[in-house]
Parts: sequence; C-alpha cells; structure tokens
Amino acid sequence: MRAGEIVGLYGLIGAGRSEFALGLYGRQPLSAGEVFWQGSKVRIRNERDAMDLRIALAPESRRDQGLCLNLPIGLNINLPVFDRLSRGLTINRGREIENADRQIRDPKIKTPTRRVLASAMSGGNQQKIVIGKWLSHGAKLFIFDEPTVGVDVGTKAEIYRLFARLLEQGAGIILISSYLPEVYELSDRLHVFRQGKLVASHTYRSASHEEVLTQAIGV
Repeated sequence: MRAGEIVGLYGLIGAGRSEFALGLYGRQPLSAGEVFWQGSKVRIRNERDAMDLRIALAPESRRDQGLCLNLPIGLNINLPVFDRLSRGLTINRGREIENADRQIRDPKIKTPTRRVLASAMSGGNQQKIVIGKWLSHGAKLFIFDEPTVGVDVGTKAEIYRLFARLLEQGAGIILISSYLPEVYELSDRLHVFRQGKLVASHTYRSASHEEVLTQAIGV
C-alpha cells in the first residue's frame, strides 16, 4: 500500500479476500506471511493492535460485525475514540456530542438525532455509520469489505466521495468487492484471488474485465 491510493482485491465468493483482510486486521490468526507497516515488521495479534497502528476495518457484515445495533448512532460512532473523549473514567459529554454530530454530518447520515438506534436505520445509513466512526480515529489505512452492497445509488456516490476525501488526506484504502466494475474502475492496483491464493496483480487498467474475470474463475 501507498498513501493516497486504492488497492483492490477481487475474487468470487470464497476466494479468500475477506479472510486475508481479517488476518491483516488481527481478527483471525495468520497462517503464513509477514506484515510490514511503515517500513517495520509488525505483529498484529488482535483488533487493538491494528487500531493502535491506525488501521481501520469496515467489515462485510455491517449488522453482525460493524455495528452495535442496540446502541444509538452517537455511541456507535464514538466507540473507537472514547479513550480520547474521556479523562480517566469520566467521559467529556461535550466532546462526545461534538464528535458524534460531526461524524453524522460529514458522511451525511440521515437521522433526526444521534440518539436513534442503529437498528432503525436503512442499510445505506448503517454503512455510513460504520464508515463515520472511523473518520475521527485518524486511521491511515482503511479496509472496506463490500462497502456498497445493499445501498442505493445516491449513498454509493456519497461513499465514493468519502473515499476521495480520505485519499486526499493521505490515507490508503484496501477495497474488497465482488462487483468487478467497481473495483476495476476505482483501484490503482488490483489483486485477484482464487481458492485462497493471490493469482494475479494488475496496475490500473493493465488488464481487461474479461482477463480479470478469467483469472478469478480459473479457466
């Protein structure tokens, strides 16, 4: 990864893209390989290690893995940064409200109040909550796993604009998508997975849609 670029991971369902990302983020143990971060070898044993390195994950299943559905939007958004909003065991209420309102406003989450439960939101707004909670974290690498599945065209465009803003701020994005046109058009570099292995890599538009799909299928 380089700052300011999108690296795409493409493959059919079960190809190993999400497993790769979960291993990188520390949610499951690595079976092989090494991780280097900003020039140094690191060991990411769990999500806290990844967060401390300023790596963020928006998982494929936002309802099961990305959100606490029974909590309000504001609490969901502040979960990664409560240590910065508190002094000891006391949370600064003003800073908590300010941060939640800003991260509701920036991704354009449509809600009358931060106190609405995440479970009451549409799929598109739930995805923007998952993204919004990382915007104030200061992450330098964002892993987005199927970020536009189940969202409408308008929400998809807003998510793409958020990507552009993150890149302008010097972050890098790993984009995992089973929708080939999306990952093909957005990625500076595209890696193809099949049966748990990396089988091909391409720079921007150095291969056609047909070539990438053939590599993913293995024919």
